[in-house]
Amino acid sequence: MKLSVIIPVYNGADFIEKSYDSILNQQLEDYEILYVDNNSKDASAEHIEDIVRKDERVRLLRQPKQGAAPARNLGIENAKGDYVYIFDVDDEIYPEALNKMIFVLDSHEEVDAVFGKMVKSHKGILETIKPNDETDKVILKEKPYWGLFWFSNLKDVVGPPAFLYRRNIFSKIGAYNESIKNTEDTAFDIKLGMTSNVAFIDTYVYLYFKHSSSTIEIAKKKENVVAMHWTRFVNSHLPFYIENEVPLLYKELLYGYLYKTTAKRLCKTKSFGQRTDLLKEIRTEIKPVRFPVLLRFFLFIMTFLPFSIILKFYLYYLVPYFIKNHIKIL
Repeated sequence: MKLSVIIPVYNGADFIEKSYDSILNQQLEDYEILYVDNNSKDASAEHIEDIVRKDERVRLLRQPKQGAAPARNLGIENAKGDYVYIFDVDDEIYPEALNKMIFVLDSHEEVDAVFGKMVKSHKGILETIKPNDETDKVILKEKPYWGLFWFSNLKDVVGPPAFLYRRNIFSKIGAYNESIKNTEDTAFDIKLGMTSNVAFIDTYVYLYFKHSSSTIEIAKKKENVVAMHWTRFVNSHLPFYIENEVPLLYKELLYGYLYKTTAKRLCKTKSFGQRTDLLKEIRTEIKPVRFPVLLRFFLFIMTFLPFSIILKFYLYYLVPYFIKNHIKIL
């Protein structure tokens, strides 16, 4: 089989038919659609079952473990296609996008994945003007180019529906990290870019539908953004650094984030006792990371005096100085 389309669903009943039509409209050949219901409380499963009855290419899987990562991973485990496309149920795909990406992987055996561009909108594809700057040009980059690019520029990271993967890449580098919530796709893509050859096609692949009931928007309201990213660094980027030889830039970005975020979290914590406990907890979490004596001294000072002027001096002068001059020997 050529392609497996994986669509995780959590309370997405209103989008099931649209997501199905979005795949049909791609005019694909030799493919399957795997819907993965993730404990939906609405009629999502019933809508999917209706489609399964009329289209033998569609299957319904059920993932009782909550989260996008477990849902995607179950789909990957059951995928039969040579290529894997992971789609979000509330988004839409631009015409011919998947065939264009399939052609890239068919034409370049050395490439493990290809990605394109996305459009963000509060409206659907038909109501949204697509930018006219796409060229369909393919840019081939060897590892670790895209990994360092995304690690350096998180605002340039695109969502999973912008990617088409060879299925065997998940066996090589692992699937989505289930210990990370809401930023597990960013963690995976950076790891992919560090370890694998990835191509970019200058094509708009999908429309990211922004709405208040989306999983990520709900998560942003419930969870501290700093905590979300901290979990990704500690559970993905730091272990990757420990287990692999990485370019100096990767180390600079990793250490810079950990140094700065430790201080930010410390100064946002209310009481002296809580700050002391937090500092111990952080140093245990990132134990392999060495803090220079002067940085440790300032963190100690901030447990007593979490003043913004001290924090700013630490963030804008001390950390950049050590990253620039001493990171090689740490």
